[in-house]
Amino acid sequence: MNIKEFIEEYFKMSRYVALGTLDGILAVMAVTLAAASVSTASGVGISNFAVGLTGLSVGIALGMSNAFGSFIGERAEESRTLRELEEKMMLNEGELDDTLIHQQAKKRVYMSMFTHGFSSFMGSFVPVLPFLLIVDRMTALIATLVACFIALISLGIYLGKVSRESLLKTAVEIVVIGALIGIISFLIGGSH
Repeated sequence: MNIKEFIEEYFKMSRYVALGTLDGILAVMAVTLAAASVSTASGVGISNFAVGLTGLSVGIALGMSNAFGSFIGERAEESRTLRELEEKMMLNEGELDDTLIHQQAKKRVYMSMFTHGFSSFMGSFVPVLPFLLIVDRMTALIATLVACFIALISLGIYLGKVSRESLLKTAVEIVVIGALIGIISFLIGGSH
């Protein structure tokens, strides 16, 4: 598979692109906002870089968790589908193993694993980068919120386009979910 085919396959897995990116942005945004607000509210001098590294470690864990979760779930689904197909074709269990159908199923499993994990990891960079690059806490917070807002709008537009629904409606839904999670995380972190 060449790079063009790989990219096409990646975007065909739109549900994993969406799930992973949304997970990465929102989970890591919640952690970074909570860590920043705890640090500020408690007077503990945690640097923005440390807040960013905290978010990045969550992004790495989330990416790996989503990748392996997708692998396990998709492998189970593909195996079940293969066994059901064997039953319908009146074949013994395992007779379709190592066939083209089996190879295509394995390809889907590995592609879902990569897509979900990679999208989660890449999404986690959106809220982390401002904290890694900006020293001033308030500027980093504002930059994170703006970057997350732009990323969520872009994700909403992408999902609206994929689903052939209203781009505006989908983008607004995604942003509202993000805002709700961000507010809750910041309030919980700032309550210490």
